[in-house]
Amino acid sequence: MTSKPRIWLVVVSVCAVFVLASCETLDVSCYPSPGPGRKIGHGPPAHAKAHGYRRKQVGGYELTFDAGRGVYVVVGLTNHYYHEGYFYRLRGDAWEISLRADGGWAPTARKSLPPGLQARSKGKGHKKSAS
Repeated sequence: MTSKPRIWLVVVSVCAVFVLASCETLDVSCYPSPGPGRKIGHGPPAHAKAHGYRRKQVGGYELTFDAGRGVYVVVGLTNHYYHEGYFYRLRGDAWEISLRADGGWAPTARKSLPPGLQARSKGKGHKKSAS
């Protein structure tokens, strides 16, 4: 009876060696791993505030991120903003929205604005944009 437990122990040990040997990493790369949940690419993930960039271009317009408002300011155009695929502008006391900064503007309600622009539109006085 002592030979059966020994054989079983040898079989289990050999299987364990094969399992451990198969756990070796096969991914060989010249670049270090970006870590769990991250991808190698051009910048941080999309959910990162301002996508990790303080400046970018959309539709040929240069944008600068305004952290206080949580939106991009369109450089060279007063009271023009960009947020998640849409351009917003303030004309007088009315907000407008467009897919392009150069036209196609339509009126939009204050409740449809990004939170940082909603806060700006409260009250009667509007601050002038820095751009």
